[in-house]
Amino acid sequence: LTTGGRTEKFVMQELPHLAQACFVQMGDFLRYALDTVVAEKIPHVVIGGMVGKLTKMAQGETITHAGRAEVDTDLLADIAAELGVAEEVCSEIRAAETARYASERMAALGLSGAFHQALAERVVTTLAARYPRQFTLQVLVCDFDGKKIAAAEGNL
Repeated sequence: LTTGGRTEKFVMQELPHLAQACFVQMGDFLRYALDTVVAEKIPHVVIGGMVGKLTKMAQGETITHAGRAEVDTDLLADIAAELGVAEEVCSEIRAAETARYASERMAALGLSGAFHQALAERVVTTLAARYPRQFTLQVLVCDFDGKKIAAAEGNL
């Protein structure tokens, strides 16, 4: 399940052994996609995304459209703080309007991998609470150029 064209291309490159029919652009509609996964008893799900949509998933949004809900920059600042980032930078992340800002700040500090790893793990934790023991999940994270920067897995 991917959030758009760039992430679909990325996941296809990461999982070249899968048939094209295995890749579905769910777009903003996480809840509908995962409810279908459960209804069809699909045992394993891969979600491919970038920082913005993944932040919304981690914060519990089920529809991730830009106009539907604000990105929780407090969540991103908390992740940065857990990585030992200075409070001044965390405050800037809290005040930012986009998740991309946090991603770029973490990259500038050499913490891109750790930051996105922690975010992917939060997505797994959030979805495990919503879909307990329904399927296994892998979250693949790419940057804005379609390059892999993190992955997390869990049994939901």
